[in-house]
Amino acid sequence: MKKIISLILSALMLLAGVLTLASCSKTQKIGVQAGTTGEYFVNGDEDWGFTGIEGYQANGYNNIGLAVKDLKAGNVKYVVADEAPAKEIVKSIDGVKVINVPLTEEEYAFGVDKNQPALLASINSILANKQADIQAIFAAYAAGTAQAIETKAQDNSKADQQLVVATNAAFPPFEYKDGDKFAGIDIAIMKLVADELGMELVVVDMDFESVVTSVGKNGVDVAAAGLTVNETRKESVNFTTSYYNAAQVLITLASDTAFDNCKTADDVLAVLAGK
Repeated sequence: MKKIISLILSALMLLAGVLTLASCSKTQKIGVQAGTTGEYFVNGDEDWGFTGIEGYQANGYNNIGLAVKDLKAGNVKYVVADEAPAKEIVKSIDGVKVINVPLTEEEYAFGVDKNQPALLASINSILANKQADIQAIFAAYAAGTAQAIETKAQDNSKADQQLVVATNAAFPPFEYKDGDKFAGIDIAIMKLVADELGMELVVVDMDFESVVTSVGKNGVDVAAAGLTVNETRKESVNFTTSYYNAAQVLITLASDTAFDNCKTADDVLAVLAGK
């Protein structure tokens, strides 16, 4: 009798294992930069208004480059990333491509310390009145002629003379490192702002997930990191007026032809769902 019970228990344990494996196999991984819109888009989030991608789960990385390398290694099925950085990344990594279909509609803005309404007003005024300079910044990065930005080290004794900006310098073309200097569209705009205010620009590099919540702490005045405006982030910062329209896109292997006929986000999602 004991032998029969033992056999039954073994069979049940084997069946449970098979069911677990079957359940896991239905959830595939999509690489994202941790804490970004892409992660919320894949997993779903009520505050962001995203329902998620059924059958997929986000796998977070410190930057998109690492996610794309894992895509090539076969550890994730796809990567979801902001459009402009996605296109920059695939230029430097062979064997992958961007599916040029926007999956979302977003706006980038800078996040300002809630306790500095005058700074918010000043930045908004500069964004409105220096459009020609800002467009020139975008053009320089598009043409590949932009230069790295001169920044200063943070000095607490000069707090009223320095504009301290938090970023995640792994998001080209908006922010990245050029040797030991910072570069990128956001950094250049913040340099323009600092110059207009007669201040020194200080850039503090950190994990993306900490950028917004760092504002108002340790002397940080502004978050500039390709930030999508969102109600959750508004709890930590006051956003400036928008300066860029963005979207999430899919990155896949260059040999993948499944999305070749996709024209809309629904088309892409239908392919992902296997429809």
